Amino acid sequence: MNNNKNLPFFSIIMPTYNRANLIIDSIKTAIAQDYQNFEIIVVDDGSTDNTEEVVLSLQHPKIIYHKKKNEERAVARNTGTQLAKGDYVTFFDSDDYLYPNHLSEAVKLIEKKQSPEIIYLAYNVMDINKTIIKEQIIYRKTDFNKKLINGNYLSCNGVFLRKDVALQHPFNTNRTLSASEDYDLWLRLAARYTIHYSSVITSSILNHDARSVFVVKEKPLIDRISLLIETCSNDTLIKKIYKGKLDTFVSKCYLYLALHLAMSKHKKTALTYFYKGIKEHPMSIFDIRVYGIIKCLLIY
Repeated sequence: MNNNKNLPFFSIIMPTYNRANLIIDSIKTAIAQDYQNFEIIVVDDGSTDNTEEVVLSLQHPKIIYHKKKNEERAVARNTGTQLAKGDYVTFFDSDDYLYPNHLSEAVKLIEKKQSPEIIYLAYNVMDINKTIIKEQIIYRKTDFNKKLINGNYLSCNGVFLRKDVALQHPFNTNRTLSASEDYDLWLRLAARYTIHYSSVITSSILNHDARSVFVVKEKPLIDRISLLIETCSNDTLIKKIYKGKLDTFVSKCYLYLALHLAMSKHKKTALTYFYKGIKEHPMSIFDIRVYGIIKCLLIY
């Protein structure tokens, strides 16, 4: 709940599963904000390691620990939203880092845009040694509502949703969609609300081998992206707002599939989706992923 009627109260929702070795550092970065009107809701999605012991050992008044059966991150995030007391919710992965300015920058943008439905802050990527290896570039004239149809440019850490909006538009809980449930939600939101953003970097994604997006199995990946295409293509407002651009979306999805399949050495299937992507939208031949796909097919 809002501790000060003039300042927003934030709920930082952190779903986690067997991240006892990483979560404590992530939580500490959330605690160390230069804006202190917030709570941290750790939703333990049925961890079998000592995550509970690690989180509770912090004994911090801002931390709310909630353990539930394993149902994947979409359900965990929705659960966190239902428990949240904040005016805004933001979803923070349990292996990433927030910089001290994360919430204070959000306040600036929320006040500037007069309590909008959704805002977005920039991020960077670091390796396991905490060396910055990439910074997300946001051009000031970029229209994220239009840009999103070309791919998922948003990090969960940087998205802030007004709580009423988050409750009205939850993550899709179909487990087949897991790892693309965020992109599905961003597109649904982009078709309904203006995404306001800041190019100030306020969080960092930790790039490590155990990260779920790097664990690729052929059939689940194909099923996931196929379901993403189906759900978004059947959304009435997405079809209306992105009329004439859905072929681009489908093409980008197929090229995403081709790249990740090629990287995991499923070359024959990768070629199939590469051709499907180009056939769906021939101009996608100039997509940067095409170079990566060809490189993987030739080298690995």
